[in-house]
Amino acid sequence: MKKTTLAVLVAVTSLGAVAATPAYEANPDLYSAESIELMSAIDSSGWAVNPEDHGMTAQEFIHQEARFFINNFVNNFQAGWNNPHHFRQLNQVGDTWVVTPALDHLYSVGGIDTSKPFSITVPSNGDKFQSLHIQTSNHTIPVYEVEAGTYHFTPDMFDTRFVAFGVRLATDGTEEDMARLRVLQDQIVITGGGDGEGFVGPDMERMLKVRGALMEGYNNHLSVAQEKHVEWNIKDVTNWEGLTYANAGAWGLSPHDTAMYPVYALNGAEGNTCYTATYRAPKSVDPRGYYSITVYGEDKFLMTNENNIVSTNQGLTTNENGTFTVVFGGEKCGSYAAENNVNYAATPADNWGFTLRVYLPDVADVQDWEANMPEIKPLNI
Repeated sequence: MKKTTLAVLVAVTSLGAVAATPAYEANPDLYSAESIELMSAIDSSGWAVNPEDHGMTAQEFIHQEARFFINNFVNNFQAGWNNPHHFRQLNQVGDTWVVTPALDHLYSVGGIDTSKPFSITVPSNGDKFQSLHIQTSNHTIPVYEVEAGTYHFTPDMFDTRFVAFGVRLATDGTEEDMARLRVLQDQIVITGGGDGEGFVGPDMERMLKVRGALMEGYNNHLSVAQEKHVEWNIKDVTNWEGLTYANAGAWGLSPHDTAMYPVYALNGAEGNTCYTATYRAPKSVDPRGYYSITVYGEDKFLMTNENNIVSTNQGLTTNENGTFTVVFGGEKCGSYAAENNVNYAATPADNWGFTLRVYLPDVADVQDWEANMPEIKPLNI
């Protein structure tokens, strides 16, 4: 897309209504004409949670979340444009760069200006999962590669000028393995791309207000595995409601055939109280695929740095019939899990929930998994 001077963002009116298409969102040098037409026509009036009731159109909220994410790496982490910021450790409590952060891999993340051609080189993670994920500011995913190599891109391949990219390198979480991955991270190379002229960061106060309101939609009105919402191409998006909720609660999701993310939250779940459930193992279509359960607080961020994930990459224990049992709760629940040789996830805060991640999934199988997910039950110890 061509460089341009950024148009001024239209503000919320005194009556609380939002303009149909703020000027930034309608800038054809930042967003493709097709995407502007499709997104400005979104009608959210019948949604379970209408973002316009809280100060933004769906179009603006989706773009604000992307601007938040990209700005974090380009400016706050000071990576600059077309350059990765490497996370050398797994996510920790207090990390808020993305909601529902994963603990399965080390990330290398940044923002790219697609106004000029660019290339990305990704090293090999051997027989472990890896991905190169490019996401537009419309939350479409035109690129998701799982092999090492050098990939070349041109401006016409993207429906927005500014995009986010991420490289995932699967890890078993040990210091030895992460040291190996740090060497690989330094071999990620980006060449080309534009200079970021015209980019404006998010309106944090308004965005966080709308995000908070939309969490109700994410928690209670989105079936992440059953419903299609994230697409490769914007013309294929039909579930704008689901996509908007996903932007609030799990920014960075990708199409079903790459990874799937069923979520669970028990209304009124109490922190440190013992609960348990037994699950069948979801299937992947590639030996590099894997699955995990990561627990989060009500705000969708990590509650603790210990015992926060149950993963096939990190020593998940299965039962004789191939299922796996998880005990959730406080320290005494963890002791019970250890004594009974089952998995444990620490849930110290009220109203916690979890995300199941399945990489390179068997889509139909994971949809069945979500549809038949058991409820957690109180465990009397």
